[in-house]
Amino acid sequence: MPKVVVSRKTSNPAKDSFDKICKMLETDKELRKLDPKYACTFNEASLSGSAKGSQFKADMKIKDLGDGAEVEIVVDLPFHLALAKGMVEKTLKKKIEEALS
Repeated sequence: MPKVVVSRKTSNPAKDSFDKICKMLETDKELRKLDPKYACTFNEASLSGSAKGSQFKADMKIKDLGDGAEVEIVVDLPFHLALAKGMVEKTLKKKIEEALS
């Protein structure tokens, strides 16, 4: 399966970054429109989560860097969506940037 890996460092504390990314993943209308079966689960203790839809699977991790955090999201796409990899990466980067600002 093709993978899309998007990571972003931020000066926000890890817990704050986790909360913002969770909110974005749960409420973003554009993501819901892409896959109505999209569902998220989060683990606040480990600052991680996952999302599954009918066409993809994604894992999220927030790493505490002391003076900020690093957000990493890895999306597994089926082979028939490999051509959409660039669009998925660009959209995800944009959504993360908006959520953390």
